Amino acid sequence: MNISEFIEQQVNAIVDEWVEFARTRVPLSREIARGELADHARVLLLAIAADLRRGQGAQAAYEKSQGNRPGNSPNITRVAQDHAEQRFNKGFSIDDLLSEFRALRASVIRRWTEQLQSPKREHLDELTRFGEAMDQSMTESVSLYTRKVNDSRNRLLGVLGHDLRTPLGVVQMSARYLLQVDTLSGTQTKAAARILTAAERMNAMVKDILDFTQTAFGLTMPIMPAPLDLGQLTKSIVGEVSTVHPDCRIKLSCEGDLAGHWDSARLGQVLANLIANAVQHGAEGQPVALNLHGTADMVRLEVHNEGSPISAQDLQTLFSPLRQTPSSEAERRNGSSGLGLGLYIAKEIVTAHGGSVEVTSGDKGTCFCVQLPRTSSVGAH
Repeated sequence: MNISEFIEQQVNAIVDEWVEFARTRVPLSREIARGELADHARVLLLAIAADLRRGQGAQAAYEKSQGNRPGNSPNITRVAQDHAEQRFNKGFSIDDLLSEFRALRASVIRRWTEQLQSPKREHLDELTRFGEAMDQSMTESVSLYTRKVNDSRNRLLGVLGHDLRTPLGVVQMSARYLLQVDTLSGTQTKAAARILTAAERMNAMVKDILDFTQTAFGLTMPIMPAPLDLGQLTKSIVGEVSTVHPDCRIKLSCEGDLAGHWDSARLGQVLANLIANAVQHGAEGQPVALNLHGTADMVRLEVHNEGSPISAQDLQTLFSPLRQTPSSEAERRNGSSGLGLGLYIAKEIVTAHGGSVEVTSGDKGTCFCVQLPRTSSVGAH
């Protein structure tokens, strides 16, 4: 008996075994009926059996084994995705989801091989095809489950960032009011100033979270280009960063025409993030160098700091959001949010302007290079 016929004849017994295993993965806080545990098992098994009965040439088999034919069996894809969504809604973890597919594969193979009288070469071919079908269903399930998790996380961050703005605004206004009162003692004035500084830092983090959630859903960073002198903007941002980090020396060099058509507020974020990153990760006591150079159709910004070179492993995820590596976490100084969003947002803003960001790191330090076309090729969003 070939494996497709066996699955169709034994589908009820296989599903019963699936249910018993799935019951061990149910979250303790939930009660799930048998029908919900079995949910798509029967339909998935029958879809796999139907796929196994279809003729398949050598080239098609190779392409499928390499994952180059994702649409070869739409029924398997549909059922696998439906199953992932149901398990996600019921509180199963991704480990539980993978365990279900592992157990289902083992159940079918064990039952089928036990009834084989004399295994033949064609049985091995059938087993290979069954494994490919199971791999496809598992891949589609995990892919959809992961998207659901990411979307949920991004929505949570968006709601959190949005709802935090109001209480933070109250804290900031209250601190500013206290700083204007003449009756405060010196100690009280310092306390109010610290409250305001902390609230402003939290507000910057909230803005980063909101920007991240917007881009995480596939939207381009919104920009509103207008005439701007990048040299003047950079001098202003350097002054702000120097106020926060009075012990750090920041050297600014400007050359050529630095005028263009950009979003001032957004490029201010880029400058603040890159300079703050250089200050936080640079060698203590060494200056941070900023070089602005205007060419015929572009302005180039370089932010350089001395210090230990960034490892090749860290360079791979430097612009990835929410992915602080252990080494970068250990090197982070007080004053950094640690969210891992600053460089990601900086790159998104530059990309929205039609520009690019590159980084080099070695024995002579680390340098971020930003190239901005004078007129945004993307435009307002």
